Amino acid sequence: MVVEIRSRAFHRTVAGASGYGLGMGDDASSWEQLRLSTERLCLRMPTPADVESLYDLFADAEVMHGLGKEPVSALAEARAMIDDGIREWRTEGLGPFILETTAAGRQVVGIAGLMIYDTRGWTPSTSADAGPHAQPELGWALARPHWGHGYATEAAAGIRDWAYAARAVERLVSLIRPDNGRSQRVAERLGATPAETITPSDSKRTAVVWRYPPAA
Repeated sequence: MVVEIRSRAFHRTVAGASGYGLGMGDDASSWEQLRLSTERLCLRMPTPADVESLYDLFADAEVMHGLGKEPVSALAEARAMIDDGIREWRTEGLGPFILETTAAGRQVVGIAGLMIYDTRGWTPSTSADAGPHAQPELGWALARPHWGHGYATEAAAGIRDWAYAARAVERLVSLIRPDNGRSQRVAERLGATPAETITPSDSKRTAVVWRYPPAA
């Protein structure tokens, strides 16, 4: 696939890129302008204005179960989740993308992106705090009306290629619950294979570590 990457500091086209570690290839301060374009989607930075578009997703118990989180019940809780994602971009130069269709009548269909885990307890962390135990994780969540269209696979593939090419990430994983068949199929389509089963020390919710091939 071809992923078009746009930002003020970085502009190139990555064709079939993939990769293996953790580094900050480009200036992390350019994250506000970053855009990834795939065949049908624009992947852009989150803003506080996205709260209403994403509320139904964050309030969906099945979607949030797949993410190992509780559903929200108020706009303020959804706004806090978006604020957390913006904070990740500011501190790490990576985080969640908003997935928006490029066809007429553009729609926000979900989120996908990267976050840092500390493999000592498989808990969310920062690269500074986790040090050599930092592991970037690729995750996604689609609003229920947009399931079954291949958006998760398309977005995740684009983010994977961007991470390998532009952020010097050496290896990616996805933490997927054993009962989340949809996400397992997405990971399989992207070439990932299931490895160890873990129980993160914070959530206590069992997940399987799916490991992606390293960069070619």
